[in-house]
Amino acid sequence: MTQIPRRHLSREHFAFARALAQGVDARAAWERYLRYEGERGDFRQVKTLIGWIRQEFAAAARREAKFGTARLVLIDPARLSTEGTPSPPSLEDFAAACGMEDFSEAEQLEAYREAHGDSMRKGQRRERLVRAQLQALHWLEDLAAQDPGPGDSVHAWFAPVLAQRLESAGLPTLFALATRIHGMGSAWHAAIPAIGRVKGESVREWITAHQATIGVRIGAHAAIRISTVDRSELAAVVPAGAALVPLEKFVPPGALDGSAGRYRAPRELCMLAADNDHQAICA
Repeated sequence: MTQIPRRHLSREHFAFARALAQGVDARAAWERYLRYEGERGDFRQVKTLIGWIRQEFAAAARREAKFGTARLVLIDPARLSTEGTPSPPSLEDFAAACGMEDFSEAEQLEAYREAHGDSMRKGQRRERLVRAQLQALHWLEDLAAQDPGPGDSVHAWFAPVLAQRLESAGLPTLFALATRIHGMGSAWHAAIPAIGRVKGESVREWITAHQATIGVRIGAHAAIRISTVDRSELAAVVPAGAALVPLEKFVPPGALDGSAGRYRAPRELCMLAADNDHQAICA
């Protein structure tokens, strides 16, 4: 039985965790840093990943005998959230509301702490926790974050379901995936079941962001839908010719593309939005 490679911690995981610690909404942080993991519509997936990330952080800290840090990164700062608690007024407003304008500042502060001490202490505890967690995450990132390499399995970097679909499509490594994306452009995922446009684009963006360490340069053409590219622009990427190339990048010579064929009906009578044989096949 083939063993599935252990997932790696990426720098995106640490950026996501820092955003959560600072109170950013989990869905918004997911959209910014972890879109390549899959859709955020199922929040159970987000919560599962958050739990996995924190456990991996703690395990990395324990391997360095930093047991206090391990406990620290497992704490959810939202437990100490002050959301829903009215913000305490300023000392000046409090003194005015209580008729204490003529009292000394020390007396005003004593009354203020008595009235709003719980709220102040809760906010201060959360601020201390956030500062400590951010320091711990920066230390852990230098220790545990990895950069993707060309021979890495897709299972090491993507969610299990997505990784399995990629592997089943003949893309077991990041090098194979990056080569496919560069070769086929935005339609790289068209023949892979259950990988739609949004997920396909997010995977392409992630691969492009890490192309330096993966070792495959992703051309700018990969982000452009072939159907929207002018013929001259496409020819600048792949010269016209009949060599063996992916269909999406094939540019037939103008004299052979069928646009002036004998059996061409007027465009307004055609059901396909195509001007030549290549566009008709793609449609």
